[in-house]
Amino acid sequence: MLSIQNLDFSYNSAQQKAIDSISFDVNKGEVISIIGESGSGKSTLLRLIYGLEDFTQGEISWNDVKLKGPAFNILPGHKMMKHVAQDYELLDFVTVGENVGKFLSNFDLDHKQKQIDEALRVVEMLDLKDQFPNKLSGGQRQRVSIARALAQKPEVLLLDEPFSNLDQSLKLTIREKLIDWCKANQITVIFTTHDLQDAFYTSDRILVLQKGRKLQYDEVEKVREKPYNSYVAKLFGYVNLLDVGKYNKLKLSDIDMFNYYQLVYPDEVWIHVDGDYYGEVIDSKFQGRDYLIRFKHDESNFVAYFPFILNKGAKIKFSIPNNRIVKA
Repeated sequence: MLSIQNLDFSYNSAQQKAIDSISFDVNKGEVISIIGESGSGKSTLLRLIYGLEDFTQGEISWNDVKLKGPAFNILPGHKMMKHVAQDYELLDFVTVGENVGKFLSNFDLDHKQKQIDEALRVVEMLDLKDQFPNKLSGGQRQRVSIARALAQKPEVLLLDEPFSNLDQSLKLTIREKLIDWCKANQITVIFTTHDLQDAFYTSDRILVLQKGRKLQYDEVEKVREKPYNSYVAKLFGYVNLLDVGKYNKLKLSDIDMFNYYQLVYPDEVWIHVDGDYYGEVIDSKFQGRDYLIRFKHDESNFVAYFPFILNKGAKIKFSIPNNRIVKA
């Protein structure tokens, strides 16, 4: 188990802590995604776990062994972990295959080649094994960097925005193959992402950060269903957030509390002919599978999904069968 307890970290003399009293545990073989807006501390947390920075307070341990930062280690980083940063750190004067095998033992060259090929196959780069990295695109370089980490079969794999440079169709394939391979090899994965679909599809649990603090840590379904506050809810995309008092006019709740919202996700707004309330369409935007409908009801604006386009100004009826209260 990876355990992080009361972790604090600041860059130089910065008053604002980059990591502020964070605690969480990760079980062996789990996949954890870290989400939060830019500057929330996602990449910094990975660097601290890997041992590239010295935390000012707290404790990091792996299987009950305490881990330290560069001030206590001759070589930064921990041998049971691999960290794939966003700069990739590839050697342009050797081939893709040689980059992937850079840290592998030369004792058994046949076995080494099998490790290289297996890792490149996971990221679908085997056909470019003899190419040089300076001839590759950003997305291809990213996949080589991931393959180099996979080839070493670490116990813990730390990935910083691992799918950010991949085309959508390719990302779906690589993402599935990578997570399946790590699960099969019982590798613990912690990755940062700005794409909530990555978090939804791959994660066992999700960690939400804001300004260096942990807001929520739980299974993805539970975080979405019961977000800690409106910040967490908005990380999941479009939301309807209105003061509880305004929602009371819709008879959704008998609660009227200061500094709280009633949260309704767009898929929880049902547009249908027997709806409970009336609305007027503001616009319709095609989303690929359906349309995002913006409409107003009294003084409030809503967003909802609908399978067909609705013209601006059209009168609709809608219901809201599900909602929850969150902090502002």
